[in-house]
Amino acid sequence: MEQLEPNEAQLSDLEDTNLNISDIDNLKNLTNRRLIERVSGDIVDHIQDDEHLLDSIGKKPGTYYRDLIFAIIQIRLPEMEAQRDWRDILKHKYLLSERLGRNVGIHVATLDYYTNIKKKVINPKIVDVHEYVDTASRALVDDLTKAYNRHFFDDEFRRLFLQARTMGRIFSLIMLDLDHFKIYNDLNGHIQGDIALIETVRILNAVCSKDDTVCRYGGEEFAVLLNAQPINLALKSAEHIRQAIYDYRFVNEQLLPNGRLSASLGVTMYRDDIETAQDMLEEADVALYRAKNGGRNRVKAFLTEATP
Repeated sequence: MEQLEPNEAQLSDLEDTNLNISDIDNLKNLTNRRLIERVSGDIVDHIQDDEHLLDSIGKKPGTYYRDLIFAIIQIRLPEMEAQRDWRDILKHKYLLSERLGRNVGIHVATLDYYTNIKKKVINPKIVDVHEYVDTASRALVDDLTKAYNRHFFDDEFRRLFLQARTMGRIFSLIMLDLDHFKIYNDLNGHIQGDIALIETVRILNAVCSKDDTVCRYGGEEFAVLLNAQPINLALKSAEHIRQAIYDYRFVNEQLLPNGRLSASLGVTMYRDDIETAQDMLEEADVALYRAKNGGRNRVKAFLTEATP
């Protein structure tokens, strides 16, 4: 497996600048409903009240202005700074509009504000927001299964590990591998193999909670990040996953050695004695190996006193 060393400064930067699924959801909400244009006065005669807009989009105070700025120019700011900038941007927009004798759109005004007033943007460019959101979504999602991809897993895993180490938060990791999948693929063909992978992700999404993160780690291997779950709950989640995959009827699975397409799962939880994210990943991998070596179609937890 690739090295996953969490440098704290790098991870802090990663959390601040990387686009995540929450960002994409916010961008879609703000752009699809044209909320940016509404609150800036671009498409109405007056700026709508902020509190009314917060209620209408179901957003709590604390991320509203930050998301507005990020949606327009992809600069991530603390909420209070974003609120001050937003007020200044609106003033700048009206000043530009008055001087030019026409309405200057909020996107152009924001770009000009950060380029020429605050001088935060060195190489500015305007992109189609819908195209940007679509491209960003594809960058985070596996093309075949629509689970989160390996790149997203690496970033999210680092983020959760840093939070656990610096803020005392709990999370667990499940590594899952489909048993005898190469045989299944060889017997049924790659198309049916791909369908089995897609169906596996559907099962994972059905069994896991909305707070869990399902990722395709590579090939027939998957990873599930369980936010705020200690090891005992993670083991229950893993067992539910194992049982659901075993109970599912995959096409021609009866041709496999055990007559079923099953999964082996390795589970570990963040502990204070785990020094790096790579160490935690290797613990889950060791537990997965034990599940495979113990007869497959089972769940194993990493135990510090155990030997591989």
